[in-house]
Amino acid sequence: MVTASEAETPRRRPLFETIIAQGTKAIERWWFIAFLLVLWQIAVDRKIIDHSFFPAPTSMLAVMWDDIRSGKLAADSWASFQRFGAGLVIGSILGITLGLFMAMWRPIDSMLSALVQIVRAIPPITWIGFSILWFGIGTKPAIFLIALGTVFPMLLNTYAGVRQVDAIYLRAARNLGARRWMLFKDVILAAALPSILTGLRVSIGLAWILMVVGELIAVPNGLGSTLMRAQDYNQVDRMLAYMIVIGLFGYISDVLLMQFSNHVLRWQTGIER
Repeated sequence: MVTASEAETPRRRPLFETIIAQGTKAIERWWFIAFLLVLWQIAVDRKIIDHSFFPAPTSMLAVMWDDIRSGKLAADSWASFQRFGAGLVIGSILGITLGLFMAMWRPIDSMLSALVQIVRAIPPITWIGFSILWFGIGTKPAIFLIALGTVFPMLLNTYAGVRQVDAIYLRAARNLGARRWMLFKDVILAAALPSILTGLRVSIGLAWILMVVGELIAVPNGLGSTLMRAQDYNQVDRMLAYMIVIGLFGYISDVLLMQFSNHVLRWQTGIER
């Protein structure tokens, strides 16, 4: 006889079934990219595409292998990750904090809303001159540009998330005896969390773009710095290879964030595909 607790417990997949399922998902996700790479290689080998303008995948792999063996790729990636992480954390903390204050206190919203909209409309790349003037040449201007570019998506999504909290939830929590901190933490912040995580996803994409832009400002190392030097020396294979590496890092960071979001927001229901 099956007990109620056993009936409620979901059946765990056997290891073989899990491996097959994960492998099927990987094939569905990557088969088209693999197909394009094969076509690309064939087109270069048959002289349909000029190698000097668009090198073959094997040529880029050879360049990447050399940089992996020499440790250059690891050093550049670590330097870029530090700038990316520092700028994203600073921008996210500022954006979430300002978004919460503006959404919850009308005087602060009235005071800052016009200023936020004006500064938000200015592209971060136009601040390069001021970033060098204020912070000099090196890592700090790059971190400043990343933080400046990521603060506004976090601010606006946090603001929207808090303002869209249904008043019914607040009244119900107060009737159940929730105090201010509990009301903020368990109702307002929890209801706004999906919007905040959406802002973080947008900010991560912007942070990778601005990381490359920031590293073009005479930074001694990093993925963007190597990309710039490859362009100066007409190393097309290295230039394209590092572009793909930056894209892969952006993809991995997005996948990790989505896994985290699915775990944190597992209570949320949506459209199943």
